[in-house]
Amino acid sequence: MKTTSCVFNFKVMVATVLVFGLQSTLFSQSLKPGDSIKSLVDFLNAGTFLSPKDYILKSLEEKDIVVLSERHHREFTQYKLIVDVIKDKQFSGDMYTEVGVFNSGDRINEFLKKEGLSPEQVETEILNIFKKLDMFPLWPNYNYYYLLESVYQINQQRNQNEKIFIHPLDVPLDWDSITCDDQYKMFMEMMEPQNNMPTVIDRNSLMAKHFVRIYDDAKYFNPNKRKALVIMNTYHGYTRIPPYLPNPTEPFSYSTASYIYKTYPADTKGILINFYPTSNEIKLVADGKWDAAFKLTGNKNKGFDFAGTPFGDTKFDLYNFGGSDYKQVNFKYLFDGFIFYEPIENFQLAVGIPHIFDDSLFVEEFYRRTAIDEHITLDESKSSIETQNYIKETNELKINKHPNLDQYYDLINQWFEINRR
Repeated sequence: MKTTSCVFNFKVMVATVLVFGLQSTLFSQSLKPGDSIKSLVDFLNAGTFLSPKDYILKSLEEKDIVVLSERHHREFTQYKLIVDVIKDKQFSGDMYTEVGVFNSGDRINEFLKKEGLSPEQVETEILNIFKKLDMFPLWPNYNYYYLLESVYQINQQRNQNEKIFIHPLDVPLDWDSITCDDQYKMFMEMMEPQNNMPTVIDRNSLMAKHFVRIYDDAKYFNPNKRKALVIMNTYHGYTRIPPYLPNPTEPFSYSTASYIYKTYPADTKGILINFYPTSNEIKLVADGKWDAAFKLTGNKNKGFDFAGTPFGDTKFDLYNFGGSDYKQVNFKYLFDGFIFYEPIENFQLAVGIPHIFDDSLFVEEFYRRTAIDEHITLDESKSSIETQNYIKETNELKINKHPNLDQYYDLINQWFEINRR
């Protein structure tokens, strides 16, 4: 990361520590009498837990495939955990990601196999990957840059047959082949339901089929590649999907993870990392009860299986399946395990790919892509103040805290009694 970003992040962290330190001197916290988070708190206080890293590694000992349902794509701290897992010598497999079109895989892994590159050459390689990484004009989230750079450095300490590869699984697209907005519009519409009809391109199934193809080949040619860490976002990472009530026997796979699970039912484990329901409203899991329980017990990072826990028995309320079309289930129905890694006030939203727009040729290409994406002329794209600002802002890394923290704190603190000392 750049020094300015580190300084900014340090200032935010210091301010947060001061605020919470002041609060702790003014108040003590205790459970409300008969409060429903008591079972959660008792569970967290009762036993010894593995760290998130060790929990994932242990899960990979038990199962060949671990699917991690990640947070928002912009959230950065989760990738510190992911890198911490894969740099451990115990990790011997490959990574598979929702981020990145499938046809960018060869370019990524040719880079990850190289040795002895200078820092400048590493940056050039990653920037060239990013220019053709995604089906959108640019993928602006820094954590994937960090992942590529980290895996390259990890691989410098590994033999050729031990090097980690990253396999992007998303729908293939080559921007060089997209020449007009109607062509691009048709491609995007094929992945979205039209007039309440099924999609032409089943994105979840296609990503899963890409996984099956690459994974089976990898472990066939190299037995060391039996282990797979799959990173999917929100519902793409849901391991088991509740029955669809209007037609519960209809055979379909709503998520990439469920397709993988059905293909390898004895070898797949689904893990959820702490997040909150994706919504236009300010929400937390179980109306803030989970976050409150962790806060009351010190916000300690840990991982555990859902079975036999009050967390696993909590009614599922994350993205989708909250209406009447799907059977209501608990968290343990969809996932096998859970990781708590940092409370929401420590989340970092990292956006920007440093120096991506230093290349004037790519600036021109980005204007072309934006014109196609927004159905405007190239001249309109180049004269757009919004696009110009985007180029300027995305050319450097910016790390911010999660917005609306005070409102999230209100949801958490409602489960406490606040007593002045």
